[in-house]
Order: sequence, then structure tokens, then C-alpha cells
Amino acid sequence: MKTTEKTAWGPYLLVAAGAVVGLCAIALGAPPPAGATIMGCALVVGALVRLRAADARAGALAVRSRGMDALVLGGLGALLVLGSLLLLLPLHNT
Repeated sequence: MKTTEKTAWGPYLLVAAGAVVGLCAIALGAPPPAGATIMGCALVVGALVRLRAADARAGALAVRSRGMDALVLGGLGALLVLGSLLLLLPLHNT
């Protein structure tokens, strides 16, 4: 079967599933930093997939050039993970 833009939904669904898992984890009682870390890791995985996959196989993740897509996804994912981990730091002793 020839892969076209209509059939190459795998990478996009992988990132979307990671976001859904993170949100469900929060909804089921996990701390919000844990859910945000899951979502951030899904974005980083999506960036790695975008770097490795050919443009025809990247599906909905292919919006701009390969490098720019990976940079944006990886940057957002890394910032989300970093921000969620910063929420775990105590701000003051009260």
C-alpha cells in the first residue's frame, strides 16, 4: 500500500495519544506535574519521529521543514517537561 498524506496518521496519533494519556492521568488523580511531564515527553518523542521519518511518512506532523518541525515540537516538549518539574520545587518554607 502506498503511503499518502491521508494514510500517514501514525506519528500524529502517537503525539495525540501521549497528550490524552497525560490529561487522563491528571483527571484520575495524578499530580499535574506528572501529567504535564507525560505530555512533554510525547512532544519530544514526536520531534524525534519527525526527525527520523521521511516527509511522506510524517503525516500531520509535517507542517514546515523537517528541522523547524522538530525544533518546535522538541522545544515545546522540553519546556513543558522543565516547567512541570519546576512546579515540584518548594518556593518558600511556610
